[in-house]
Amino acid sequence: MEIDRKTLKALAADTRLDILKSLGKRRKMPSELSRELSLAPSTVIEHLNRLEEADLVRREETGHKWIYYNLTEKGESLIKPRFPVQFILVLSISLIIIFAGFIYINYTSYSALASSTKGAGQPSQEVGQPSKTGGAAAVIGNITNQTNTTNTTITNP
Repeated sequence: MEIDRKTLKALAADTRLDILKSLGKRRKMPSELSRELSLAPSTVIEHLNRLEEADLVRREETGHKWIYYNLTEKGESLIKPRFPVQFILVLSISLIIIFAGFIYINYTSYSALASSTKGAGQPSQEVGQPSKTGGAAAVIGNITNQTNTTNTTITNP
């Protein structure tokens, strides 16, 4: 649906918006609209003519003395969108929250992994050096892999 200058001018008045909302429920005669909106019938007809020029409402003549006004497809798409705005907002916010949750989970698991392997890359003692705590000649070596850290104690007889 394309919104042109005439459509914007037609939507600029609150009364015309009220008329569109009322016609969104069902087709109505100008006299019904004037009673519902507490306006003079001539004022309602003037607003309806403006809406008709913008192709938001159409005039339906029944062959009797009554003339009904109904929303066009363009008018309906403004009043009753295909996808309700609330549905789109809830869906968008849900996707943002899910995406933020994935980022948070990946960040916390990465920071936990980084903190657990922080000291693993530097051995507390050199490989092949005796232990400074005394006792038998113990050699402590750190064997570090990218995913797993193993502390190995080797004792010489």
